Amino acid sequence: MLSQLLPMLAITFTVFVLFFVFMGIGYMVKKTPLRGSCGGVAKLMGNEKCSYCGDDPNKCDSIIAEQQESALKAAQLGKSV
Repeated sequence: MLSQLLPMLAITFTVFVLFFVFMGIGYMVKKTPLRGSCGGVAKLMGNEKCSYCGDDPNKCDSIIAEQQESALKAAQLGKSV
């Protein structure tokens, strides 16, 4: 029984570790905060305000657009961001 359980636990642990590693890499590359789903737990509990964007759903998109614009300008100048 234990000889069958250990490989399964090792595979499960490895999958979870890889999931969090790739999530972290994605965060470092995109530089955007992780977002919850629409209609998630906060909405069910009556808390519809976003603590990150100050209840402005377009703020995250505008921040991303500004970062992309500055990266494009830097690329045109031949510099890294």
